[in-house]
Amino acid sequence: MHLESVLARLQLDDARELFAPHWEESVAALGAGVPGFLRPEAVRTARAYGGFEPGTDDALLAAAARIAADEALRTLAGHCARLLFEVADYDGGLIGRWPEPRTLGGEAGAFYLLVSMAMVPRVRAKHREMGVPDEVTRATCMQLSCFAGNYARMRAGRLGIPQNQLYWLRLYPAAKLFRLGRMEYKIEPFPGGVEVYRHRATDRVVALAADGTRFNREGYIDAPGSAPEDPQGWTATLKTEDGAVCGWPVSPRGMGVRTCVRLPLGEWACALAKGDPTLEMHIPAGGKMTVEAGGDSMRRACDFFDRFFPGHGCRSISCRSWILNTQFEEIRLSSTNLVDFQRELYLYPTPSNGKEGLWFIFLRNEFDPATAPRDTSLRRGVAEFLATGRRLRGGGMFFLREDLPGYGTQYYRNRE
Repeated sequence: MHLESVLARLQLDDARELFAPHWEESVAALGAGVPGFLRPEAVRTARAYGGFEPGTDDALLAAAARIAADEALRTLAGHCARLLFEVADYDGGLIGRWPEPRTLGGEAGAFYLLVSMAMVPRVRAKHREMGVPDEVTRATCMQLSCFAGNYARMRAGRLGIPQNQLYWLRLYPAAKLFRLGRMEYKIEPFPGGVEVYRHRATDRVVALAADGTRFNREGYIDAPGSAPEDPQGWTATLKTEDGAVCGWPVSPRGMGVRTCVRLPLGEWACALAKGDPTLEMHIPAGGKMTVEAGGDSMRRACDFFDRFFPGHGCRSISCRSWILNTQFEEIRLSSTNLVDFQRELYLYPTPSNGKEGLWFIFLRNEFDPATAPRDTSLRRGVAEFLATGRRLRGGGMFFLREDLPGYGTQYYRNRE
């Protein structure tokens, strides 16, 4: 089919630039048949692996049948699945702009949910090839229901997936991201922000701020242009001279300390620097982020990557996230899980623009504390916090692998 005729039939004439890349290749690859991911057995399998309740089968099967029966819909669905999972050079930014087919009416959200579920057979095949246990495959595919949960909260319980989260699903069939217990992990270069040193005799750990880091008076970092420069702040330096590294420490509680220190390199060794391989942690939605679940997940991650990626060289686990915002110690929540987990990590500040986490918490870009939903303790607490005129922060963390035996004891804080 010609792209123009498909878009016209689906009332998407203004989306040609989004779908034109690789269109002819997709049409040739798909032929006249129904894409495999729209077939009933494939839908049932993807539903189960994706972590959806069995009660969603009927709605998913009905939407898949409707799409499969319409040549324009099934061709576009197959093309989107190829762009998402097979065409590596397709711009991920365009994926977030894909419009829902208007002709599907109330079922429009299910279109991209079914496209996203085409991930499952690809992940299963890749994991089987690697020898990854099926329990890890199932846990990894659960990100589908996590994202679908966001859509349901945005659209009064309807089936769907936010288009701005679709691009993330590319990582799973590529075997770059795995869920191991409560968290997900992938191997990445450590992004920096701090340089970490360990005392050779006592094992004490100190993080030093990257050279040129500008702190505000509280020891946090305002993103460029997000706030006027604080005249009471300071700029950190980091340099090696006369056999020692000299810099400005960062507390494991997550803020810069306004004291320059000198660490003799005969006594201190660098344990983590920008560019070093690290197990980068990502935190799926779902709650129950207890201290025990965090420790179990990190230990699983180390064992998993040792087995399936031998020689990876990762000596740390790290993360940057709105969830690592130290302000959660002040925000009223119904559980202390989040704060308790933070206290087990070595936290450090990251540049923050004042809006970190707003989309993930409220699932909207436009935000007014006065009208924001307060249906959960997190939403209520954050809305009340922002109503006072304060700004949100994000944060970073690391945990050195050799310190895992001390996890659960607030290891870094107690040795600060």
